[in-house]
Amino acid sequence: MAKQTIDLGTLGGADGTGDSIRTAGAKINSNFTELYATSAVQSHIGIVQNNISSTLSNADIVLKPAGTGSISFPSIRFNDNNIEAVKTNDGVHFHPSGSGKINIGGVTFDQNNFYANRSNDDLHLSASGTGSVSVFNGLLIDSNITVADNEIKATTSDADMILTASGTGSVHITNIDMNEGTVDNTVIGATTPAAGSFTTITSNSINTTGLSITDNRIRATQSNDDLDVNGRAAGVVVINGLSLFNQDGEVGQVLKTDGNGTLFFASHSSLFDNSFLEDVTATVLGSSSAPQVVDTWSASDYRSVKYHIQISDATADRYRLIDANVTHDGATAYISVFGGVDNGDGDGSSVYDTIDFTADISGGNVRLLGTVNNTNDQAIKLVRRVINA
Repeated sequence: MAKQTIDLGTLGGADGTGDSIRTAGAKINSNFTELYATSAVQSHIGIVQNNISSTLSNADIVLKPAGTGSISFPSIRFNDNNIEAVKTNDGVHFHPSGSGKINIGGVTFDQNNFYANRSNDDLHLSASGTGSVSVFNGLLIDSNITVADNEIKATTSDADMILTASGTGSVHITNIDMNEGTVDNTVIGATTPAAGSFTTITSNSINTTGLSITDNRIRATQSNDDLDVNGRAAGVVVINGLSLFNQDGEVGQVLKTDGNGTLFFASHSSLFDNSFLEDVTATVLGSSSAPQVVDTWSASDYRSVKYHIQISDATADRYRLIDANVTHDGATAYISVFGGVDNGDGDGSSVYDTIDFTADISGGNVRLLGTVNNTNDQAIKLVRRVINA
């Protein structure tokens, strides 16, 4: 029914040209009857300011276009089960707030990651028909394998690349070209697998650029070239059963064997069975009247030490050379100082003795202590020969 308008006349009804009260009331009733019969009035939708809400508890709000129509917003529309951008070449963006995530069915999108959000669910990427799943700029698998361009590579240092077929299956590689070991398009076994046969190269001499192997001699052939023999990665070079250490030692160290064919760097010594020699330097301060540590050694490893001690007092231009023997019984250290020689007053007529030496045991170590008897610093250089316990 079309809207019915009440005729008010030209003079507010005074001239009798407008609708009567009964006719006007009938039009009002008809208009309200039609209004209340519409779905908008019968619905449970409330519109307050800029909010559209359902007036029924827990009820959904359903937006339904008619026929082939769609629900449209300024830049997006809902068409059947599609969400579409309205503007040409526009994208459709989903932006959660703060640390929120986008959840669609069983998949969660979190920044640059997406994963299955149900326990033990697989995540499938499937193209349609003859299409394929494309990944650009490289693919990282399980933090250990990368796939980029035409290369599959292990990312963990020194890790093997393992290709394993299932059950009785086998790994097939078309047009094999394996570097390092060098297998180039070679058929081995033909139709039936068989052991490969190789011809032994017999020659009195093999020559390459920079290297010559003749009889039992290997040598560099280019002028001033080194001959480098290196194991790969953590591997070592083994010569006649001896494994050479693959890292340099410290200054003054020498190669030493562990008795099982492995060489390693050790501190310099005379390599005797029960003793060895070492150099030690120390400074004993003249500003302290207390005994100061000159040298220490393990009481459990060594029983005795023979010292040859040089003392330099550069301030007074005085120098002294003495010997000292130190031994211990595990609880107490004993010392004997003897055989001193010095420049005295410059002419050798008197003794210039600047340090009093003592010994004790502290923290499992025997200590050689020195106390300066003047105010000058004393520089000490000594040679010690320790003897095993």
